[in-house]
Amino acid sequence: MHLPRTPRGRVAAVAVGAVALASIAGGAVAATSSLPTNPPTDASLAKLTVITKTITPAPTSTKGFDGFQTYVVKAPAGKTVLQGFATLSGGLTGSVVITSTQTTVRQYTVKLKFPGEQGKAGKLYVRVQLVPAD
Repeated sequence: MHLPRTPRGRVAAVAVGAVALASIAGGAVAATSSLPTNPPTDASLAKLTVITKTITPAPTSTKGFDGFQTYVVKAPAGKTVLQGFATLSGGLTGSVVITSTQTTVRQYTVKLKFPGEQGKAGKLYVRVQLVPAD
């Protein structure tokens, strides 16, 4: 490491080096302590169930030139929805837009918009995580 020639420059360089070392050491400790020790065991202990669906979006209603679709994944009996995820893949950019998602105890809802119904829609992938109802 090359230190500057002036005393003020040397102090600044040493201080920056010390901060960098502290952040590296602190970052490594924080990263390891913030992760769960074994996620698969935690998931099985929580009796987590996952529903995965692949849907080809198609508008079920229209207003003007825009199409709309609402897709709902309902929880089976004895289960409660914990959270859900929805993503679009394939198709033309902007042909389908996820306008909103909503999670309730009984269902996960995804609302789609087809602006101007432009081109191929691709696929909608939905994953919903469920836990046993109390």
